[in-house]
Amino acid sequence: MNDQPTPMHAPDLPGLSAYLDGELDAEERQRVAIHLAACPVCTGRLAELAALSTDLRALPEESLGFDLAGVIESRLAAAPRRTVARRRRDWWMGWPAAVGSAASIAAGVLMGSALVTGSAAAAPRMAAMRVFDTMPPGNLCVGLESCYVKGSVK
Repeated sequence: MNDQPTPMHAPDLPGLSAYLDGELDAEERQRVAIHLAACPVCTGRLAELAALSTDLRALPEESLGFDLAGVIESRLAAAPRRTVARRRRDWWMGWPAAVGSAASIAAGVLMGSALVTGSAAAAPRMAAMRVFDTMPPGNLCVGLESCYVKGSVK
């Protein structure tokens, strides 16, 4: 026989609570009962949960003595209805987002077209830094011939 103690495990608190409340089906209830017969840790936790449940049921039930729902409903019915009229100056409230979006799209198109087409003032060595070259910007060159097209370096 094996004399080694079984390793400790964390009890399945939701499962034990469902067992205690009678929310498990017959097969699952039997599985938990078999486990409880062999596991003192889970048996202790089940006893703690049962004591907690008993203590919670023993607490006095608090009540206000009157129903607040009727008071709130009558106050809401008596409150004047306000309609929100759109003020004349509110027409421009959506403009900052629209202008910012348009400006960022225009800047993106402008910078993207500058990268693709290149500029005439750029040095010939910078031609290798274009977006669609074989070597992307920032790559390490093994030799000049791997990064530059022949005849483009002056």
